[in-house]
Amino acid sequence: MNDLMNILVTGGTGYIGSHMVRVLARKGIRPVVLDSLEHGHKASIPDQIPLVVGNVGDKETVLRILQEYTIDAVIHFAGYLLVEESVRDPIKYMVNNIIRPVSLLEAMEEAGVRYLIFSSTAAVYGFPEVVPIPEDHPKNPVSPYGVSKLSFEHLLSVYSRKKTIQSISLRYFNACGASLDGEYGEAHDPETHIIPLAIKTAMGHRKEFFLYGTDYETRDGTCERDYIHIEDLCSAHLVALDALANGHQTDVFNVATGRGITNKEVVEAIKNITQRDFPVIEKPRRPGDPNILVANPQKIMTTFGWKPQYSDIQTIVSSAWKWHTTHPHGYEHV
Repeated sequence: MNDLMNILVTGGTGYIGSHMVRVLARKGIRPVVLDSLEHGHKASIPDQIPLVVGNVGDKETVLRILQEYTIDAVIHFAGYLLVEESVRDPIKYMVNNIIRPVSLLEAMEEAGVRYLIFSSTAAVYGFPEVVPIPEDHPKNPVSPYGVSKLSFEHLLSVYSRKKTIQSISLRYFNACGASLDGEYGEAHDPETHIIPLAIKTAMGHRKEFFLYGTDYETRDGTCERDYIHIEDLCSAHLVALDALANGHQTDVFNVATGRGITNKEVVEAIKNITQRDFPVIEKPRRPGDPNILVANPQKIMTTFGWKPQYSDIQTIVSSAWKWHTTHPHGYEHV
């Protein structure tokens, strides 16, 4: 990776992007952040990291960054990510997640920047026909969000065939956890993820926790998901960058553990680790939630020798608890 020393991180003040920025900096790599700050937090990245406030759809701004900072590769996190919102406003998601980033790709072509890592999602698979889910599983996204991510993957394959940009798309499953020192973590508004919602209930910030669906075809009747700690997600980006620098061609990889954890098991782990009980209210299942979403991560493990180190539920919950209890208002008072 020594050949790729200057990295543009789009969406670099968001939850995963800001972690990636710090991981790169720790490795001696120079990140530059492009973020609209629509959902990100300026306080989530160190002061010494260059931050350009702007949109990936602004080709002139992107081109200026690529040239001014002699960018070697791009990690593209910027994008809208709320499934339910994408159903309500699909055009917003198509414009922001597909059309605007075309300007990013055009600027990369013009500047001669040849490598990109894309933040994709398990939502491209839709309802799984095979579990655990391999990368060649049929792609049947059921939300406009999933459609937008799959469409951008297809767009990247076009640039690959043109031989101008080689890319690796990483299909995340359930990203979770916080930095191991508890200094940086999730601060979404609105918050939709199970772990921070349950932790906020344990902290007394919410009166009760809603458990959606107890009649799924799983071992305890609640949804089963594959949770991946953000530290492990970031390490997957590092090996993908290294692979592109060493000639790896455009490809896609699941980033996950291959192990499923049910919603009830998550809640019980949070109660055990925090030593706090809280009311759990059972609600009807939400439309569109599959029984089980668990990945087959063998491809990234065998190809790059990557494997998760921090994605056991104890480390995930402990790191998140440390973050939320020391930063009860997120980045507002950092």
